[in-house]
Amino acid sequence: MEIKELLNEKLQGLGNQIDSKIEEALEAQKANLNNQLDNLKANELSHLTNSYNKLQEQVDSIETSAKRNSGEAVAKNWVGSMIEQIKGSEDFASQVRSNKGAQFNVPMFKTGTVLTGTSDYVDSTSSNNVVAPDYQPGIVFNPDRAEHVRQFLPQGVTTSDLVRYIEEANFTDGTAVKVEGADAGNTTFDLEVKEAPVRTISAFVRVSNEMLDDVAGLSAYLGARLPSKIRVKEDNVLLYGSNSPALTGITEAASSYTDALADSNVNRFDVLTSAIAQVRDGEYMANAIMVHPDDFYNLLLIKDTNGLYLMPDAFRFGAQAPRIAGVPLIANTAITTGDFLVGDFAMGAQLFDRQQSSIRFYEQDQDNAIKGVITVVASERIALPIYRPSAFIYGTFAAALANGSA
Repeated sequence: MEIKELLNEKLQGLGNQIDSKIEEALEAQKANLNNQLDNLKANELSHLTNSYNKLQEQVDSIETSAKRNSGEAVAKNWVGSMIEQIKGSEDFASQVRSNKGAQFNVPMFKTGTVLTGTSDYVDSTSSNNVVAPDYQPGIVFNPDRAEHVRQFLPQGVTTSDLVRYIEEANFTDGTAVKVEGADAGNTTFDLEVKEAPVRTISAFVRVSNEMLDDVAGLSAYLGARLPSKIRVKEDNVLLYGSNSPALTGITEAASSYTDALADSNVNRFDVLTSAIAQVRDGEYMANAIMVHPDDFYNLLLIKDTNGLYLMPDAFRFGAQAPRIAGVPLIANTAITTGDFLVGDFAMGAQLFDRQQSSIRFYEQDQDNAIKGVITVVASERIALPIYRPSAFIYGTFAAALANGSA
């Protein structure tokens, strides 16, 4: 055998030995790594198991404390839920070891809100962070007057700042049966120019830009609330007038009630019936009796000497609208308690609108731009010509009953 072939054979054998040693070393290293990995897994699992047991102990402690302080029902709401989630988790250790971790649904609530005593629930403050409030739309406010004085008056529109009309005065009726050839009866009268100026009723409020943006329904609230207050003030002006600037109200121009009752032992029904008669004496037909609600319900309660109600049951129990001598009895807070107004509203006066009740928003007013506020103005312009003052009879129950009983 040649030297070359001998060397090749020895080299091949040596290579086989090296490969064998390398394979043995790799197998040994692999076995060692597996042992180390198994040990690592065992140690980590033991650590996680210990952590779980400690967490279980803490949870049990919290559960026990919660039951002791606020009852079992409160604890079950959140502590019990978390315990069940932990116990029901599959491969809890793997979840904790993973990058995602373990997730549990635990509701948030404020501490210190559990009611004392025997109650086993958490009060409403504890749910502030749990349940969103159910906000109702709009802004709640007390109601204003349902019926207004203008509803009983004929209405018109004017484009001027003054309503002028001509009123008959000092009429002397000389109408008579004439003898042939004699002079006819002499009738005289005067004509007077009357004026009803247009007056403005207004109110304003200033609100911030933030308030308009942040408070839902604020614009609608202002659009309803301010004009409603204008109407309430209008009622007062239509009935009782205004001094500065001057606007004559119905009660100021109306004829005063005259006690024409022969019997001194009278009641409120007698007074109102007598007032209706006085309106009729002037050839008018009363179509409304306006009194304050206090007086309205006092009328329903008046009894005779036998203890029987004077107002028929149909009126007292609302089956029919109350009437006195056929005239509707109107309860309205626009008129002062103790006052009464009886009249022919259809013929006695008229309400003119120069500007219907409106609301406007102004950004440029005083220092609005600097302060970031909006001026909201509600206003109307009206005129009230009282054509026939004698169509109204105005008085007070106190004066009318001074010589009798209520």
